[in-house]
Amino acid sequence: MKKRRIISLLCATVILAAGCSFEPMLWLRTAVNAAFIMQAKININLMWQINWETKWTFRWNAAVNGPLGYTEPEGMRVHVYNIDADGEHKYHSEINFYGTTADIPVFYGTYDLLFHNNDSEVLLFRTAEGSDEIESYTRVFSRGLRESAPVLTPTQKEAVRSDVKGPEEEPVALMPDGLFSLFDEKHVITDNLSEYDFIDGKYVIRIEGELIPRTFIYLIQVHLLNNGDRVVGSPSGAALTGVAESVNLCTGMTSSETVSVPMDMLFDAENDMFGAKMFTYGIPGCNPYDDASVAASVSNHFLVINVMYGNGTYKNIRVDVTDQIRALPLGGVVTLDVDVNDFPPDGGTPGGGGFDPLIDDWHEETGGTTIIE
Repeated sequence: MKKRRIISLLCATVILAAGCSFEPMLWLRTAVNAAFIMQAKININLMWQINWETKWTFRWNAAVNGPLGYTEPEGMRVHVYNIDADGEHKYHSEINFYGTTADIPVFYGTYDLLFHNNDSEVLLFRTAEGSDEIESYTRVFSRGLRESAPVLTPTQKEAVRSDVKGPEEEPVALMPDGLFSLFDEKHVITDNLSEYDFIDGKYVIRIEGELIPRTFIYLIQVHLLNNGDRVVGSPSGAALTGVAESVNLCTGMTSSETVSVPMDMLFDAENDMFGAKMFTYGIPGCNPYDDASVAASVSNHFLVINVMYGNGTYKNIRVDVTDQIRALPLGGVVTLDVDVNDFPPDGGTPGGGGFDPLIDDWHEETGGTTIIE
């Protein structure tokens, strides 16, 4: 079983606020609208890939570029679904809160409870069509931004103009960031006080489970072989193709629709290396925590890097990373060796040149998996 990155809900409790005004109603076993408080102590475990620290050799400046792993969420949201006698959702309410506590007014009964962080301006949430389930997604780039994005292929750009969508004509979406969720099904809240712990003058209902990542971190490092100071950076960054557009927070299934996700690409000139940290919703059409579900899904992934040369010219390179991404459905370190002799710079003048990805078509280098423009 894969070792998972988890955010453990070590001490998650819902506290029933009890007072004298409630006692007669509780004694009669009638429905009472009570205030609940969630208290969660969150512990973040970065070790999602065995020996990842020895595999990651890129010199990462955490003070400048941020931490490599997850950070603890600051704000949370709980969706409360009341379940009726037929097992259907009777109504849905949601409460946002900072930190680890929230007042949740509910009646006694049976509930589905969905917890997830809401401390991001990038992450968006919607109700899945035809159900009460919540999906997380990110905004798709505008038409103008897609047409000007250097890391897109000419085919992708043509698709933007013609509104045609296909395997290589997927839209470009903003990168998500850390998303974590817990779905607690059929949780029964009773009015029998003997079933509760009485702690510090309050009745406590305990919720146990794990807040697990729904977006996954890939650390990407590219070794440039035979560079000889020809490649000097990647000002326009890179993109990973074929990743899921969204995730269902109740079922854990990623969408079958795919997007390309752009990222910044750092350059270590001394060691001739590119490095990047990216979040994605992962492999499309599967539950990333289920090996059988991942194996049954179908996806292809390319890393597209826009490189800049010392003579002022630019070029896209595209490397097939399907095997590595599919081997790491929960994220991890992706390492590539790319020979600069396979994509030498064109003639140019330092400071001039430029790059127009709308002109040339892609072609594949003989005997390799690196595709260049």
